[in-house]
Amino acid sequence: MITKEIVDRLTSDTKELFDFYDKKSLYKTKKQKSEDISGLLENAMADLIEGAVAPKIDSEPDIRLHGEPVEIKTTSGDCWFSGTFSKREGYFIFLSWMLKKDNTPEFFICGKDLKKDDWTPSKSKSYYATTYDKKRLYANKDEWDFYRGYLEAYDRGKQQCIKIHTGDTDV
Repeated sequence: MITKEIVDRLTSDTKELFDFYDKKSLYKTKKQKSEDISGLLENAMADLIEGAVAPKIDSEPDIRLHGEPVEIKTTSGDCWFSGTFSKREGYFIFLSWMLKKDNTPEFFICGKDLKKDDWTPSKSKSYYATTYDKKRLYANKDEWDFYRGYLEAYDRGKQQCIKIHTGDTDV
């Protein structure tokens, strides 16, 4: 689904947008940048995948691919969030990003069909988002499609750690 052509377009569009922010001295939070990257991925998918439409309406999925919902979850970290009250199930694309000093982004991108029960509910009474973290992703890695980047497990003492690698899919 996420081809090299889509990643190349997303990379150039992201760099162009973030360079513009710098030129205009516009400060954006990582959350705002994640939302921008998600929107740029929607645009690239709608333009480059036959049958993909980006409705750009909150009540609709990020992408409809031949009528089926595709949700995009973007983070600059290692945990993806979804709304507690979101009942939507379907194919989810998880994207994690980092920027080089020259605003060139690097991406980790994977995807999978998810059900509502696949998400970890919040334990907080004041914070309602559900989450899916990198450890859970690694534990279920055989069920995911990896489009860009990979996960690496390593031990630090008795603790297993998971590192998200951006860039090429194969080690």
